[in-house]
Amino acid sequence: MEAIKRFFSFERLSAKFCGAAFLALGAALLAFPKEVQEATLSSVIYCLTVLVPSLFPFMALTSFAVTSGAGIALSRVLGFLSRYVFRLPKVCTASLLMSFLGGYPAGARGVSLLWKQGSITREQAGRMMLFCVNPGIAFVVTFLGGTVLGSFSAGWLLFLSVTAAGILLGVFTGLFAKFPEEKFVPVPAVPGGAVIRSAVDACSGILKMSACVVLFSGFTAILHGSGLYQFFVKLLSGPGPFSQPEAAAALSFFIEVTGGVGDAAKFQVSPLFYAFGLAFAGLCVHLQVFSFFEEFPVSKCKFFLFRFLHGFLAAGIYSLLSRVFPSAVNTAVLSGSPVAISGGLSATVAGALSLLLLCSAFLLLLGRDCETRQTVIK
Repeated sequence: MEAIKRFFSFERLSAKFCGAAFLALGAALLAFPKEVQEATLSSVIYCLTVLVPSLFPFMALTSFAVTSGAGIALSRVLGFLSRYVFRLPKVCTASLLMSFLGGYPAGARGVSLLWKQGSITREQAGRMMLFCVNPGIAFVVTFLGGTVLGSFSAGWLLFLSVTAAGILLGVFTGLFAKFPEEKFVPVPAVPGGAVIRSAVDACSGILKMSACVVLFSGFTAILHGSGLYQFFVKLLSGPGPFSQPEAAAALSFFIEVTGGVGDAAKFQVSPLFYAFGLAFAGLCVHLQVFSFFEEFPVSKCKFFLFRFLHGFLAAGIYSLLSRVFPSAVNTAVLSGSPVAISGGLSATVAGALSLLLLCSAFLLLLGRDCETRQTVIK
């Protein structure tokens, strides 16, 4: 009996599953080398032309706000919003702003730094991760609205819908929470050290995100090449309310948000799919979020539940706003056309590579930690 229990133990089953997955993926790479190569190249170009330029500044700014004490100055002005709207410590103000403005991983990185720093509790970090996963302005308004849909107004409408849904979820999670106690937080005595650490931290975060995007693009290529993707599309569009193009866009959004944007533009589906997909964020973003934590502060089942709630709520808000501003929706429908998500190779690639090389150089300059002093938010 003990031998059977050991054989079916979680550790052994997990190891067996990982081994089987490794063999299956290895066989798939040998079976579809061209598809994986093309998808990987496309995702690398996307990371260099879109992801790095749009997210790196926000990642660095979030890290700087938490590690330098700049967030404390901001919290003295806007901290009442964090405390009375979300029932979170005032020190969370900068991370909250970055989570709604900077893009998906910026909020997660800020939360992980605050928790590691001891400025917030596990419960507070867990609550924040239920609503601090949002797309940034640069991606939604500039890239999706201006480039994909051909309408900045449509981009703003989508951004406001997803952001409003996130804020409502944040208010809901804090309804039954007590008003937090303000803790002492460490503030570096020399801001210059925080600048270097922020750049290094942002570089590390960008590399993790880019690795996830490239990994999922290869995985999606394998799904397409093996026919599994088409199988799931037919499965979703069979008895359900979706047409095949809508099912394809929904499945792409579920896997990876940029792929969802590309398929939604290709098949010209309803903007409601964009609203849901942007709020849900996709499994690729979820893995990016998890990578910032040694131990995730909230149940992953609860996290996924709130991702779906965020998606449905964002779609509902977008439906209401589209009735108030119908011109933005009509412009997007008329202007939207299939686009290449990967973008073009231009000077932006050189700029992105320069940023990565600059951050690598910062690693060599990073010396001993700055001396800290204790301060309290009043």
